[in-house]
Amino acid sequence: MKKTILLSIMLLQCVLLSAQNKVQIRLTAASPASSFEQEVGSAKIKITYSRPLVRGRKIFGELVPFEKLWRTGASDCTVITTSEDIYFGNSILKAGSYSMFSIPSINEWTIIVNTDTTLHGETGYDEKKDVMRFKVPLEKKTNFYETFTIELNDINSKGEAFLKILWENTMVKIPVKSIEDDTILALIEQHIIKGKTQDDTLLFQAANYYFSTNRDYKQAIIWLLEAEKLNPKNFYYPNLRQKIASELKDYSNAIAAAKIAITLADKEKMKSTIEILNKRIADWEIISKN
Repeated sequence: MKKTILLSIMLLQCVLLSAQNKVQIRLTAASPASSFEQEVGSAKIKITYSRPLVRGRKIFGELVPFEKLWRTGASDCTVITTSEDIYFGNSILKAGSYSMFSIPSINEWTIIVNTDTTLHGETGYDEKKDVMRFKVPLEKKTNFYETFTIELNDINSKGEAFLKILWENTMVKIPVKSIEDDTILALIEQHIIKGKTQDDTLLFQAANYYFSTNRDYKQAIIWLLEAEKLNPKNFYYPNLRQKIASELKDYSNAIAAAKIAITLADKEKMKSTIEILNKRIADWEIISKN
């Protein structure tokens, strides 16, 4: 009896071990899930979508028919989330999460933003829940994109970017812009242009913003000169002024501003900065003579 019980236990252990060691082949997802988050200006924008593959098929005009609603991806609907109001296709998209659909055609796409983010593909889509529709031109690319791709790129200092949709040899670009630039320009208009502020820090910040966003350099220099009159001991004011003057190729004023910056930097024992400024002055003097 004991031998029978022992044999049964040994057989059971063998069966369990065999089951544990059984080889299983797991198929990879046909349309891998993906998500990314990207800062654009002060906005945080997140895209969640699935990425189907070409796999030798003709995509646009066949697998994805022209003039028909498309989920813009695969599986569940593509979702865009923004932490604050943004310009999306030149219209304001309020902070929140939205589904993104499209209607591809030969020369342009219709982009659709909808409030329902629970959909699987186009199933249950309700046009009444659209918050915007707009058209973007189609671009043919020499690169071949095997995997459906959405990316946020070409970001600049003004908080502008493009949301790009790429698949096969096709690309469409949606303009995206943070509202931060509008907010800052409104503050400059209110406090500096109209308000004639006597705050040297604010004048410097406005000049620096104009410089970093490639706006009116001459106006930026005017604000810096005002800031220097209000606070002549601040190294950063003439230092920024020499950078902007050199961009304008106004080397005489760049040299003058750099010399003031060197005097202030010397008091703070900024040795490496002084060396850099002296090198710039020498270069500008050579350029001015030629």
